[in-house]
Amino acid sequence: MKKLLLIVGFVLSFGMLKSQYDAALHFDGLDDYVPIKKPTGLSGPSQITLEVWINCDNFNSSPCETCAPLIWEQNSIYRLGTGNTKDLYIQLTDGTTSQSVVKKQVLQDTTWHHVAATFDGKYIRLYLDGNILDSTKANFQALKYTTSNTEVWIGDPKTGYGGTIDEPRIWNYARTQKEIRESMVSRYKSTEPGLLLQLSFDEGDPYQDNTKLSTVYDLSSKSNDGTLGNMTLTGNKSNFVIGRTYCDSTVFGKDKVSACGKFISPSGNISATKSGTYYDTVKSVGGCDSVITYTVTILSATGSKVNLLGCDSVASPTVKDLYYYKSGTYQERITNSVGCDSNINVVVTITRPSVSKYSYNECYAAKLKGSGKVVTKSGTYIDSFKAWAGCDSVIIHDVKIKEASYAKQTLNFCRFVVCPTDKTVVYKAEGTYYDTIPNAIGCDSVIQYDVVSVKSFGEVDIRSCTDWKSPSGKVFSTSGKYLDTLFGMNSKACDSIVTINLEILTPTNEAFSVTECDVYFTPSGKRITKSGKVNDILESSLGCDSVIYTIDVNIINVVTTISRDWNELISDASSADAYQWLDCKDNYSVIDGATSASYSPGGNGEFAVEVTQGKCIDTSRCSVFAFTGVNGLANYSFNIVPNPSLGLFEIVSVNGIEMSSIEIFDYNGKKVYSWSGEMVMKKIIDLGNVSSGVYELRMIHNKGTETLRLMID
Repeated sequence: MKKLLLIVGFVLSFGMLKSQYDAALHFDGLDDYVPIKKPTGLSGPSQITLEVWINCDNFNSSPCETCAPLIWEQNSIYRLGTGNTKDLYIQLTDGTTSQSVVKKQVLQDTTWHHVAATFDGKYIRLYLDGNILDSTKANFQALKYTTSNTEVWIGDPKTGYGGTIDEPRIWNYARTQKEIRESMVSRYKSTEPGLLLQLSFDEGDPYQDNTKLSTVYDLSSKSNDGTLGNMTLTGNKSNFVIGRTYCDSTVFGKDKVSACGKFISPSGNISATKSGTYYDTVKSVGGCDSVITYTVTILSATGSKVNLLGCDSVASPTVKDLYYYKSGTYQERITNSVGCDSNINVVVTITRPSVSKYSYNECYAAKLKGSGKVVTKSGTYIDSFKAWAGCDSVIIHDVKIKEASYAKQTLNFCRFVVCPTDKTVVYKAEGTYYDTIPNAIGCDSVIQYDVVSVKSFGEVDIRSCTDWKSPSGKVFSTSGKYLDTLFGMNSKACDSIVTINLEILTPTNEAFSVTECDVYFTPSGKRITKSGKVNDILESSLGCDSVIYTIDVNIINVVTTISRDWNELISDASSADAYQWLDCKDNYSVIDGATSASYSPGGNGEFAVEVTQGKCIDTSRCSVFAFTGVNGLANYSFNIVPNPSLGLFEIVSVNGIEMSSIEIFDYNGKKVYSWSGEMVMKKIIDLGNVSSGVYELRMIHNKGTETLRLMID
């Protein structure tokens, strides 16, 4: 495992005993690429993590926004890359549906970036420098591959990426943010679980002649070695270069230090009061050790004595403007030649001077008599002049400086405010301003104006299903942070500025297919009885469309009606997958061998058919069957349509013969229907809820009488 080295500079003369650099590979943006021609396991993971370090020379070497792939499976099952607008994108597919996630203008020229993308079966995520840029719900649950040995390319020889690439890796699962950040400063063992590809690009010497190299080696257990494609492998482009700096060693430095009395090292680890050699170890912000050897010399303070003689006062030998007016011994301290304190005993002898006094009461400043010196502060000032006998003549100046008066006032403003003491001055921005006017004692009076805006500010969070109209009437159609100004609307008749955190809720789209028998209920509860495309919407608690479903519904309606062709029962489900005839009077027992669309009973009874169509199974109602010897209607003057029927049928003349009377009898001779009237060639009859069986229909027509067999199911 490698840790990134960040060296903190000291004012020291460090001597590096050992330094090691992580090599990387530079791509010229024209035709350089590294194909993995015989991959193992790279066309297989259903979930995935792609990551790589990049430092782009110039994004304009790519012809379009997504034309600079960094890691690219050649069937485009996965493709991580960038382009000429500094975007970062990931494209994934399950072999049918392709989905891309793009973050606009997030990369910088000549800057090291760690980029990564993950897919966990639910979400597609993009990372930049260890931070999540985007998390988008996936339109599929797994990556699917058409072959198991498709080439994977680092870079692209046609629309290429121009810049440095280091540490490309592929994992067979979606790594967490914590793991992504660990990857930024780590190199893994070949046995690391889930690691499919790890290229370090450490095979070559940075900026040297590497033309004898043709292969970069995979540091995972899969041996997915890459081929150096179209690279010149000399100079500082299209060659091995120095990548990010790592610390695999300790940095050593030496420093000679002199200190007065005590030396404390910058780290605080050393506190020395004696000369000697000391060692200190500090860590850089990258966590790397730096060992410093200090040669320490402890210097000592010195002492001296000075005798001073004066008539009225004597000046300090070391401190400017310091005077002694009384005899006595005083101590002063200065820095000696080696930089340490030097203590001086000052012995002062004062003789009798002549003294004069003057008083001053002035504005701002006073000019002292005799010396002409100008002073600006109240106090006592002393001037001395040489008098006879070698002593000074002392003048004492009692100075009172009348200071300017000072006042402070707060001015509130909405858009501007006029200075109260100078109507020509207008304040339009917050801040502290000053004005000067004469006061009662003739000195300047300074007024401080604290100008404060009385605009009110607020913030509100808004969630909306559609476009949202702000209090001022602005219409916003996208999520974001907006400012809205209500002019003159706050309690002080000034502007009220509102920060609006707007979230426009957009629905999720889902599509699927379903096959059901007779009826299907959608997620929202709609009842669907016909096949076809169905749109369905689930609403959120705000009344917004939460999920929009597009459902391809296939309704299987099993046909369960039975027709009869005299002594043969026929299922009307002509294209069913399977049939099974049942004996209703024998508790719906299965009739052996009766598995076709038709069935010819051997005698009277009640029969039903179980029809299988796809995944749907349904059973007809029981049909009463009475065996009949009649085999045709060719000699009849009228046809009964349909026959058999459920009780509703029509009698139709065959050759223009007209009928005037109809009677229908059951097999016991009981009359169940009769009709007589004008001569007609057609007659519709509804027997209602009569029992199933064979009936006798007798009619009178203009050619005589006729008897027909009528069958009711």
